[in-house]
Amino acid sequence: MGGMRAVALALLALLLLAGAGLFHNSPYTDVIGLAHALRSGDPEAALRWIHVPSLAASVVDILEETWIAHRTGDLARSPLAPWLRPFFRAAFSLARPLVQRQVEEEIREMVRRIALGTPDAPVHLPRWGGLPLTAAAVLARVRFEALPEGRIRLSVLGPSPPMRLVLARVEGRWVIVAVDRTWFRDVLARGLAPQTR
Repeated sequence: MGGMRAVALALLALLLLAGAGLFHNSPYTDVIGLAHALRSGDPEAALRWIHVPSLAASVVDILEETWIAHRTGDLARSPLAPWLRPFFRAAFSLARPLVQRQVEEEIREMVRRIALGTPDAPVHLPRWGGLPLTAAAVLARVRFEALPEGRIRLSVLGPSPPMRLVLARVEGRWVIVAVDRTWFRDVLARGLAPQTR
C-alpha cells in the first residue's frame, strides 16, 4: 500500500511539473508579467513585454490606410481616382519615419502613464492585491486565439469592444507586436485613439 501511494505521489508530482512547464511557455505567464509590471509601477519592466517598433508600425499602417481613405473616399468617382491612392500613399511615405517615431514615443509614454498611475493615463489599474490578484484578473479577463505565423490574438474582456492585440514569441517570451486591425479601426472611428503631442 505504501509503495502504491509513493508511485501515485510521484505521478502527481510529474504531472504538476509538466503542467508548470506548459504554463511557463503559455502566453498567460507573459501577460501576467506585463500586467504585474504595470500594476507595480514599473514601466521599464512592462516595456520588456512590448515590441515597441513593430507595435508602432502596425498602428502607422492603419493610420496610413485611414488617412488615404479619408482623402480619396469622395474622389472615387473621379477619372483621376486610379492615380490618387498612389499619390497619397507616396505623400504619406515621406512623413512615415516621423509618424513612426511619434507613435513609438506615445506608446512608451502611455505605458509610463499607466504604470505610474498618472491622472492622464488612459486606464487606471488597482495597486493592491499583488501578483495573486494580477494572475486572477488575467485568467478571468484575457482570452487568446491562434493566428497564422505562430502569432496569437489577445482579447481583454471588459471595455466595449474588447481590446485586442497581437502577440508573438520573441526571445523566449510572448510580447505585444501589433494591434488588431479591426479593433484599432473601430477605436479610430469612435475617436478614442491616443492623441500625439
